[in-house]
Order: sequence, then structure tokens, then C-alpha cells
Amino acid sequence: MTRQSSSLTRELVKLATKGVVHLVNEQRRNRSGEPYDYVQFNLPAAMPAFPDPRSLIQQRLFGRSALSLYSFGQALEQLAEKPHVKGILLNLPTFAMPQADLQTLHDALSRFRAQGKRVIAYAQMYDLKSYFLASAADEIWLQEGGAFMATGLISQQVFLRDALDTIGVTADVVAISPYKSAADQLSRSEPSEESAAQLNWLLDSLFDTYVSAIAAGRSLSTDDARAMIDRAPLTDLEAQALGYVDRVTRQELFHQHLGDDVKLIMWEEAERRLPIKVSFDEEQIVVLALSGVIVNGTSATPPVDIPIPLVGGPRIGDVTAVNQIRDLMTNEKVKAVVVYIDSQGGSATASEAIHSALSELAKTRPVVAVMGDIAASGGYYIATPAHHIIAQPGTLTGSIGVVLAKLVTDDLLRKLRFNPFTYLRGANADIFASVAPFSEAQRERMRANIERIYSLFLERVQAARKLTREQLEPIAGGRVWTGKQALDLGLVDELGGLDAGIAKARRLAHLPSTAPVLLYLRGPRQPLVAQVAEKVNPAAALHYWTTTLQHLTSGQALYLVDHEWE
Repeated sequence: MTRQSSSLTRELVKLATKGVVHLVNEQRRNRSGEPYDYVQFNLPAAMPAFPDPRSLIQQRLFGRSALSLYSFGQALEQLAEKPHVKGILLNLPTFAMPQADLQTLHDALSRFRAQGKRVIAYAQMYDLKSYFLASAADEIWLQEGGAFMATGLISQQVFLRDALDTIGVTADVVAISPYKSAADQLSRSEPSEESAAQLNWLLDSLFDTYVSAIAAGRSLSTDDARAMIDRAPLTDLEAQALGYVDRVTRQELFHQHLGDDVKLIMWEEAERRLPIKVSFDEEQIVVLALSGVIVNGTSATPPVDIPIPLVGGPRIGDVTAVNQIRDLMTNEKVKAVVVYIDSQGGSATASEAIHSALSELAKTRPVVAVMGDIAASGGYYIATPAHHIIAQPGTLTGSIGVVLAKLVTDDLLRKLRFNPFTYLRGANADIFASVAPFSEAQRERMRANIERIYSLFLERVQAARKLTREQLEPIAGGRVWTGKQALDLGLVDELGGLDAGIAKARRLAHLPSTAPVLLYLRGPRQPLVAQVAEKVNPAAALHYWTTTLQHLTSGQALYLVDHEWE
């Protein structure tokens, strides 16, 4: 993989040409300072997949861009090249990121160790997520008085039908099968038998991934790893006595444990000493990131970063994505494209538009799809044109199915004494209106619509994955799978992350390992004044959330999966 410095991300905008961000070459900056032996990373609780490039003015206003999964991997690649670097020390938080993202970090640490470097993990407390990542380290340290809380996985679902009834709102839903449960949260009071079964097989697969990784990292049998989880919670001394952690210590004693002559510096300081690499003229691999709910129109990011399920995150607009893909098609230097997908889906028509553009791109050069936390329903749909699909073991994918829903608010308006009256011209003029549920005739038409769209979805998957209809039906119908399960079912080709996708793209395009890798940005941003205004204007956030909700509840067919559970 081309060696790149994550520090360059602060200047990516300046290096952008037609939206393509150049990340490679031999320019260097001041690397003065004494040699160092270890680098300490204080990892954040959550990390974006890719860096958010910010100018110096934006950094002053909004702070430095958060460390990303991609930047962390690139940082380890560069540190691994330095003979004087013996290893890294990770200060781990209580993570609020999905298992697929943790697997990406885990993979990066494994590659770093494979190059002869040492990894030490330290935390004030270990839950299952942080211990999973720590299992990739040579040593696991725990703060004195800290707890070992790797107690397992728990999932909770919340159903809102009864609550909505009390305010006079109902959700009218047409789904291709009971497994297509994206709207169940609004339309049911409890999980269906199919939905409960699906959640259980997902938890089984995720739990097996945690157990297998911990067992391998700590030289335990899988039975012993499961027993360790069942024993938790434990005190620091109990965990050390049982061999689950290697040392109980304090941060002030790091130097004593590493050696008094060992120089430990923070990543922020080490970053300033690493080279910047930039290239403009070589044959390139481009990483195109598609993250968020798929909608008709333009891509957008929320002005306020609040994790509201479905409506609070970024949006992939088909107009923006198609224009980006067409731009790549006209760039002769781009010899392969890696499409990074992190999406629970959304609009069926927008998904089809992106699928069509990627299909045309795939006729001209290799396309590899890499799945993040989730690439299900519409997220899986847009992955199918790729020549090769890669997912992490904990990625949520599949959900091959269709659902449509609209919120019916007539009773709510009457409870508020708004007394709505409706006037129609056309027998079905109110089919998508919120004033009434679907009539039986309308429901039949909606059912015919989603069956046609579902048939198209099956055709796309059949052609891409070389599956017969008989092979596909039992794994479709809205069923959701982990990446590990999807590999066994033939829905993906390989387990891994972005590094695996880039390596595969290089092989397919017959490019050398030195071929530069470039990130494709969304395109022109709003002027800085508009960005600042949105950051401080609550109305901008409310408008963003309500417009996203309208996209999802307008009655259009959706390739959508609900994955908002922990």
C-alpha cells in the first residue's frame, strides 16, 4: 500500500483537483526533534471512516479534524517504516462504534505487529468492545482500580406503535416480507417472530466474532473465552490473576514499565515529524466514499452531529453520487475505483440511479466494493455492480427486500383541533398523503409496486452474484446477515477492510504497490460563512432532520434496513 501521512488531511482541500484529493509523493516538512521509541494514541470513542479535511481557518473555528479509521491505518503504515520506532501505546476509551469499525482497527494493529512492532493497550476499564481491540495487542494493561467489564452483548428494540396511537399517529406499511422490518418500530408493538429470529442470528454471529478474536489474541480456547465473558465483571486484580490483563498500573508509570531510557511521545507530535507525500501525474486508485441514507437529490451532512436514528446522519444523494461517478469515468488516470459503502439504504429509485452509474463505470475499469458498518438493502444494491465485494465479519449486509411506509396524522390533527378537510381530484390523489391510510385498492397497487421493485432487486443480485433464483430466495426477502454469514452465503467475496479493497483493486488493474491512492471528496462545500451559520442555528438541524424523514415516509418504495441497535 502506498505510504501516506494522515497529517496531509488538513490541507486536502488545497490539493483537490476536480474533487479528487491527492495523498501521495515525496514532499517533506520539518522533522526536527529527538528520535522516539513509542508513540501514544489516545483513541476517541467513535471514529469516522475518512478524514474531514479542514483549512486552517476551519480548524480555528471547529477544531482539528477527528482521527479517522483511514488516517489511523496510514499512521501505523508510516510508523512501521521507521526503524527507531519500537511500537505504540493505545489509550482506549469506552467505544461507541460498531464492530465492523473495531475490526478495521484490529486489522491495522495486526498488520503493524506483523512488521515486528510492539502494541500495548491501556484502559481505565475494559468492556467487550475495548477488550476485543486490546486482544490484538502484545500486552493488555489496566488502570489500578479499573474494572474488567467484558460482559457480552445486549440488544434492545423499542416499538412505538402504542405511543403513536396515543397522539393519533399511525404508520401504514407495506413490506415484501416479515423479515423486511425497517418500519416495524413504527407499526408494531412487539417484534414479529421473523424479526426476533433475525436479530438472534445476527447476535450469534457477532458474538462468535468477538469470541474467536479474543481467543486467538489471548491464546485461549473459544470455550475459555466464553467463560471469561461469563465471569465478568471482575476487579482489576481478579482480571490480572486470571490472565485476562497483563499488568495493573497507572499512566504515570508508563515510562517505568517501558524503560527509563525509552522516549514516548504523543501521536500529534510524531505526526508533525512524518513526511508528506503528494503525487499528481501517476496512474491512480480512487476511493469513493458513499456514506449515509440514500435519497433522491444531492448529498448532505447534518449541521449538528447528533446520532438520531436514520434521519440524523449524512445523506447520499443520487444526483451527487452519479455526477461523481461520471467524473471518475472521464479521468483516464483513474485505473481502478474502490467504493466504500456505509449505508442502510433508502430510496429505491435513487439506489437504482447509483447502481446504473456504477455499472457503467465497471465496464471501463475494475470496481471493488468495501463495506463499512452496514451496507444493507439499498447499501447492498449499490454494491452489486462491483467486480469484488469485501465486508468485515461484523458488517451488516443483505436485507434484499423492499418496504414502503407513510405516517397517517389525521387523528393527531383532530386531537389538536386542527380539523383537516381534504379535497381530491383523481381517485388516488391522496395515496401518499398523510390524511388517511391506504385503501384496499391502493394497498394492492402499492403491493404490486414493491413486488416489481423487489423482482428488479433479485435480478440485480442474481446477475452479480451468479446465483439461481432458488439459491437466492432463502437468503433474500429482507433477511439481514453479518459479513461473516454473507461470505458463506455467497453475497460477498472476501472478509476485510479498505486495505484489502485497495490491494484487490491494484491486482485487478495490474498496478504496482506504489500506485497512489486518492480520496474523492463530495464536491464543492458551502461557503465558510454558511457553514458557521448552520453550526450555530438549531433551525438548520431541525430542517435537515425533517427533510430526511420526509424522504423516508413519503410513501415511496425503500430499500431500507433498521440497524439502530446495540
